[in-house]
Amino acid sequence: MNSVLSFCLMTFLLISCSSDEPKKLASHTTVVISESLYNQTKTDNYTIEEAVIVGDSLKVTLQSSGCDGSEWAVKLVDSGAIAESYPVQRFAKIALENTELCDAIVTKEYSIDITPLRVEDQLYLNLEGWETQLHYDF
Repeated sequence: MNSVLSFCLMTFLLISCSSDEPKKLASHTTVVISESLYNQTKTDNYTIEEAVIVGDSLKVTLQSSGCDGSEWAVKLVDSGAIAESYPVQRFAKIALENTELCDAIVTKEYSIDITPLRVEDQLYLNLEGWETQLHYDF
């Protein structure tokens, strides 16, 4: 009986621990264009591990504390400001709502449809927390 209990306990522990493998969430994110929300958005509860534009999507990998990241809600918040350069520039932040109370480090990958940000035929996206401008050509 002790071996069955030990096996169940080990299985529970393995399932409850998170791996460092990114988990993909395709369309559970949104783009919001709002200067006031942009100004209110805090970016100190996560780290951007990777950010790249592929087609019409921003692929972003976030790392934060949590249980498994299943309760995370992610939005891309654009300031609404457009810098008049060529190509034009937009300014955005990731808003991560994380209500998980675990201390594990979780890494998740998101794909965000950025077509609402289109102006002219291309733009640079300045993503707070990511040092490199992201070029979006459409």
